[in-house]
Amino acid sequence: MDNKKKIIRKYQQTLEGTKEEIFPFLCPVREKEWLQDWEYKMIYSESGYAEKGCIFETNNNYGCYRWIITKHDKDNNQIQFIKMKENYIIVIIDIYLEEKSKKLTYCNIEYTFISLSDEASVTIYKENTEEAFNKHMKKWEDSLNYYLKHAKMLLEE
Repeated sequence: MDNKKKIIRKYQQTLEGTKEEIFPFLCPVREKEWLQDWEYKMIYSESGYAEKGCIFETNNNYGCYRWIITKHDKDNNQIQFIKMKENYIIVIIDIYLEEKSKKLTYCNIEYTFISLSDEASVTIYKENTEEAFNKHMKKWEDSLNYYLKHAKMLLEE
């Protein structure tokens, strides 16, 4: 495979809560409670929340993506999302929670970006620099920590 068609980015967040408190927020529905500007359209879910086989769509500055949850293991605090932009890009997102101490949890995140065209290769390298990715992950970390502490959304202007 052409190495220019794939990028892997990793980030470790430190979240102020237990794995059991945090895991339910790794859900498109619950994310709306704590992440400003998060919008999604649920396509399929038996429970109405995150579960294996849950399908939803997002449409934002990066385009319209269809997501499917391919792993939802609440016993081991692991979840995997695959998001796709048809004939353009596939992103595999693996997240697992690891207890650091009684009230601190590491949220280990790995994004694998795979382009489906030469044009997409250029775009994924441009849009997903280490700096841009880390900035996005830090915003996500700050937003969830704020919600865990204050039970309300962190609002930015």
